[in-house]
Amino acid sequence: MDRQKLVSSIVGMVWLVATLAKPSLTIAAPNVLLIITDEHNFRTLGCYREWMPREQAEMWGLGAVVSTPHLDRLAKEGVMCTRAYATSPVCSPCRAAMITGRYPHTVGVPTNNRVLDRTVPTLADRLNDAGYRTAFFGKWHLGGNGKPEWQPKVDGGFQFTKFMFNRGHWKKFALKDGQPMVGARNNGKPTYAVDGADQETFSTDWLTDRAIDYISDQHTKKPFLAVISYPDPHGPNTVRPPYDHQFDNLPFAPPRTYLNGIPAPKWLGASKKHPKFRGDDMSKYFGMVKCIDDNIGRLLRQMEETGQLDQTLVIMTSDHGDLCYEHDRQNKGNPYEGSARVPMILRYPERIRSGEIYTQPMGTVDLTPTVMGLLNLPSNPHDQGRDLSAELVDAAAIQKADKERPRVTFLRNAGQNAQWVAAVDARYKLIISVNDVPWLFDAQRDPDEVRNFYGEPESKVVSERLAKALIEYGKMSKDPHLSHLKIAAALEKVLGKSPE
Repeated sequence: MDRQKLVSSIVGMVWLVATLAKPSLTIAAPNVLLIITDEHNFRTLGCYREWMPREQAEMWGLGAVVSTPHLDRLAKEGVMCTRAYATSPVCSPCRAAMITGRYPHTVGVPTNNRVLDRTVPTLADRLNDAGYRTAFFGKWHLGGNGKPEWQPKVDGGFQFTKFMFNRGHWKKFALKDGQPMVGARNNGKPTYAVDGADQETFSTDWLTDRAIDYISDQHTKKPFLAVISYPDPHGPNTVRPPYDHQFDNLPFAPPRTYLNGIPAPKWLGASKKHPKFRGDDMSKYFGMVKCIDDNIGRLLRQMEETGQLDQTLVIMTSDHGDLCYEHDRQNKGNPYEGSARVPMILRYPERIRSGEIYTQPMGTVDLTPTVMGLLNLPSNPHDQGRDLSAELVDAAAIQKADKERPRVTFLRNAGQNAQWVAAVDARYKLIISVNDVPWLFDAQRDPDEVRNFYGEPESKVVSERLAKALIEYGKMSKDPHLSHLKIAAALEKVLGKSPE
């Protein structure tokens, strides 16, 4: 037996002994259902809107909202994390952090279309070792340039990958001779066209059907890890009927920060042309969200009917947000809330009480360690993300006891060239960049993020605390961004160790 298999066997035995020793747990291990959306603005979830002031909740016009009853149900019956962030707000880096519990630059994926370092154990590897059957449905984006590349060569260790594709935002799928394919084609090549997709062939519906078939399999008593990774609501903003025009009559209006005349931070980068606000574009974005929510409802109903739901840890999150015209931008890649903040909801009645609200910062890098903690499985000593399971189980008690030691999560720009890094706590966000002064946002006093509080006397202590945290993060993760001369100098400036 080689060393890796020996270690895996020992880990499995430790888990079994630990599980049997806990009288409060059922003998059968819980299932895990991880739902990942792509480029999903957190304000489109009703549960997040309910928690926010109306002017923040209804950013695209008062009354311009999409209902998400099934996602709201997960939040009401579990814990909703209100300060969850994409560790690097671009697809591949965030997914790498999410699936490994390590920062993206440490696993070979600092930017899009890179190949995941397979010497690092993924969540699938860990649960394979614990006796789970593991499957992935949808967009993977950790296998390099392949597009779509069904069943990628680098698949993260998932056992069932027939319906995993590497990358792309396809709208229509089909089966040909039992094998998956993109259903919309032009001159024989796959395209992003909706092309008459319906409730059986549209990507969101089609992937849900494949996942339901898998989780409903009663021929094995093994618990499952099933990841369903929807390519929506990422652009192109198109969706099948009736969702394509379902929200056309809403009173859409540009966000307050759209063309507001306030100079943008230099770390945002120059824009040759600001996008023209279009209500029909937002209508279709809402349509994609609604289609996702309806399909999550189908998943939940199926699991209830088979008695699986309450024996399953259900997690919903996204790989990054979409600014949707805030700050004159679309999409992601910067530390603004609309870009970097993501939904993060966990439901697991056996351990998580209904209606919990977790207001401390969380990064997607924390997901794998936290899942392992919630399953009472051994942690990995090399994890860089945090196991937040104890806090999510009793969020209110932990937050009350921890006020004197604020939590911090860290963000970095995608790519090998340093542009910015950020530290986020429950209220503040410090952004250090190579081409601007430090920026400090205050979510209480300025939730729109248009004012820089750095340099104000009352913000000095906060700025210093977050700067110190960034330096410690850089040492722990060996992040080369923190070694950039301009970023290092800016941090020294915040700490008062260099002249203004």
